[in-house]
Amino acid sequence: MAKSFVFSPRAAIDAVQAANFAEMMDLVAARHPYYRALMAKHGLQRGDFRTPDDLAKLPVTTKASYMAEPQSFRLESAGLPEEMRIVWDIMYTTGSTSGQPTPFVSTTFDFYNILATNRSMLKIRRVGPGDVIANLFPLTKYPHGAFIRALHAASVANIPVVSTLPGNPSPYFEQGNSLDGVVAIIARSKATILWGVPSYTRRVLQRAEELGADFAAIRMVFVTGEGLSEAAREDLVTRLTRLGAREPVISGSYGITEMQGGMVECRPGAGYHNPAPDQFLVEIVDPDTHRPLPDGEPGLILLTHLKRRGTVLLRYALGDITIRERAPCPYCGAETDRLVAMPRRHDGLVKIKGMLVNPEIIVDELSKLAAIADFQIVIAKEDPADDLSMDRLSLKVAAAGADDGLRRLIIEGVKAAVGVTPVVEFVPPASLVDQSESWKLKQVVDLRRR
Repeated sequence: MAKSFVFSPRAAIDAVQAANFAEMMDLVAARHPYYRALMAKHGLQRGDFRTPDDLAKLPVTTKASYMAEPQSFRLESAGLPEEMRIVWDIMYTTGSTSGQPTPFVSTTFDFYNILATNRSMLKIRRVGPGDVIANLFPLTKYPHGAFIRALHAASVANIPVVSTLPGNPSPYFEQGNSLDGVVAIIARSKATILWGVPSYTRRVLQRAEELGADFAAIRMVFVTGEGLSEAAREDLVTRLTRLGAREPVISGSYGITEMQGGMVECRPGAGYHNPAPDQFLVEIVDPDTHRPLPDGEPGLILLTHLKRRGTVLLRYALGDITIRERAPCPYCGAETDRLVAMPRRHDGLVKIKGMLVNPEIIVDELSKLAAIADFQIVIAKEDPADDLSMDRLSLKVAAAGADDGLRRLIIEGVKAAVGVTPVVEFVPPASLVDQSESWKLKQVVDLRRR
């Protein structure tokens, strides 16, 4: 198993990043169809990339470029060792230009390193030999990293995991469990860790309270895939405490398909730690000029693979804005990269009825209401066929005890927060996620964009 560098001194991290960068660029220059062509287009050669700082010479890779021709981002593996040629698995990320999810290919070599990344993530979160993970991610039609990597993380940490298999993604799969079944599985297994998306985890805890389930064994909740406001974190802690948990910790993760893992907190508020700095280089750049920015300044996040043999991405824009720090973490002492501001979408602001609105404020407002289990923000035209018709802000809300009183509370709170009056529609929780396609709830949907 590869050595973990997450708690190494910064000088050691810099040294291994430089060495792995050199090896990666040798392979990219000779074997990567997309970057080989890009370098030629810009008059760049292998010798122009001597250190990781030289990456700034290369244009940023957008998701659109990757989606348009995902096969051109795979290394040509002929002649490499067998572990670097064998396709171990294919996971899927954002939708492609054809509407299908984009494949992210890992070789056996890559899978070994994915295991190392997952083990490091659990080490940062202080998972011990007595822990039991309850996997709350659903099985999906397209393979996504969330469900399967939770199993792999438990395997590499040599601890038990129980998959709760919520719902059914397809008429060909009938082994999924109802919400009540998921609650029963968690209680029966005496799980110490819940691992899922915040919205579904909240639904589980809400139902567990209604059923009077015993969740006293739970000490941590790992959440990823959706934003986690402080109000939502506090709500999860409050619910767990009522269910018997003692001082439960909610550990957030900045999950990245292109890492097949995520950057995680050592404790709430500590920032998201890069669990494998030998495998991943994180840059922060100016969103417009793509000029590298120093630590402490907010900018666009770029990810570069340093140790991969399947799909390889350099200076890949994740689409989010944050702040990076590389000073020792004040809590765990790690000198790996940390994202110390909650990543937010670069293009997150939207105009509704002529007003510039930050949807994250609406998310925070709805997260404060304990009765709400799930919600989705939908922005559309009053007349979908008429681009000149008025904008409409709709909130699809799944809530316990949905009534006119809760509707008024939601409308008043959102109007006060962003200045736009929403239309509130109460819906069943299952209607908010197409489980056959995805494992997480898309909280903001703008139907005005063509």
